[in-house]
Amino acid sequence: MLYAPSIDLRPFHVSDTAFFARLASDERVTRFIGNGQPWEQQTIQDRVTAALRQDPLDMVGASRWYLVTEANEPVGIVVSSLKDEGVEIGYWVSPDHWGRGIAGAMVDGALATISEVYGTRQLVARVDPANAASAKVLTRRGFQLRSSHDELDLCTLA
Repeated sequence: MLYAPSIDLRPFHVSDTAFFARLASDERVTRFIGNGQPWEQQTIQDRVTAALRQDPLDMVGASRWYLVTEANEPVGIVVSSLKDEGVEIGYWVSPDHWGRGIAGAMVDGALATISEVYGTRQLVARVDPANAASAKVLTRRGFQLRSSHDELDLCTLA
């Protein structure tokens, strides 16, 4: 790849629900998430409601979601959530944009934005060991495998 995609992260709004629902309903996207199946409409709505709640950032479970755009077109979602072991980040890329470096650019943006929002550099990510592409994105950005639990690898930012 000759250049990294130019993306923007902005807070998730209720108007972004349809884009998120498309991702959450796509078996290619959910393959390595939860039970690997597309999400039901109620699950999607419950997650969006939680994302928009804006719980205090020092409360375990507090989350912030971000819509990721390239040239004002949605290309993905970045999610952050405060856990006991640090702030967990996750990212979903629209399949229309796979293979273009979007995931890496999203994680780069998330590292700066989320660290600032939560006031910490203690970031973690959980990844399905079968999701080699995602593991590679994290490793290239300094994440290291710390443990495996519930069929997921826990990676922490070194």
